Amino acid sequence: MSRWVVGISLVVCLGWFVAGVAPSAQALPTPMTMLAPLAPARGQPDPISLWGSRPIPAVVAAAEAARAGAPVPSPIVSTPQPGGIPASCQPRFGPGVMPRKLCRLGDPTSRRVVALIGDSHAGMWGAALNDVTDTQGYALVPLDKPGCLLYALHHFSLAWPCAGWYQWALSEDRQLHPVATIVSFELTHAMQAHRRRTVRRLHAVLAHVRHAVLIVDPPGQTQLPPACLASPSATMATCSSPVPPTYVPLMHALARSTLLARYPRIPTLQWFCDRGLCPMVINDTMTLVDHSHMASAYSAELGPLLGRTLRPILTTLTSHPRTDSLAALDDPAG
Repeated sequence: MSRWVVGISLVVCLGWFVAGVAPSAQALPTPMTMLAPLAPARGQPDPISLWGSRPIPAVVAAAEAARAGAPVPSPIVSTPQPGGIPASCQPRFGPGVMPRKLCRLGDPTSRRVVALIGDSHAGMWGAALNDVTDTQGYALVPLDKPGCLLYALHHFSLAWPCAGWYQWALSEDRQLHPVATIVSFELTHAMQAHRRRTVRRLHAVLAHVRHAVLIVDPPGQTQLPPACLASPSATMATCSSPVPPTYVPLMHALARSTLLARYPRIPTLQWFCDRGLCPMVINDTMTLVDHSHMASAYSAELGPLLGRTLRPILTTLTSHPRTDSLAALDDPAG
């Protein structure tokens, strides 16, 4: 996935966000753009709390700049699309049930497999997970399907055969015998507001995959980042959003559910927000390409931090795989 350094001017084109260039700015493909690597919070190399993990220094700095009304940095590292999973490795958007081929990313020669199941919010971790699995010696096999949200997993139509895709993904997951199956879905505002139903649905997915590991969906933005950052009056303050009031209560419910069922879970709030404020630009990088999808450039930057958190989980599951892959389907959170 190519990365671009752009000026603050960003435009929307044909429904996708692409890097636009003002007459005084210049856009160059720069895959070797030098940015300071993201560092973990001091004393917290492996964050655990879904809502109380300390934000990383780059997030703290960005949030402080937002509270001070500082200008948006320029240039900004951006990517015109989310993800990091090649389109050929995913089912066709809409009517697709399975991809044209089953891909092995990360370290494709490894016999140890990490599977990925979810909607486009699973796929947006592709760049980070590709780095993690390549570095740690696992093959990454994506089984995700963009557009099939958590509530649609048992719905079938010719236009959106999510039920067919979900059954295919579960079947492939069983045949792969992965060391771990990463699960991640979008948590919309409506899902956050109905947290008991959301926890129950997510718990059902975790219970049906092999060696489930949950990557929690981070908060989104109330504005479109490319449009906000392109505004002549843009500042770090105007291009930031608050954590929704429904987000932390859902994190509490998910924490109880996954703890009781002993599913490893990975918090993400600390990589996007500080004390309730989520800047669009962190470490001179645009974090999202729209209201909720992470930019592949920021996903790639998070790879080493995600790797720190995943390493002990994958090591434990490799040495001592769970035998109770189907936990009780009742919602432990009540």
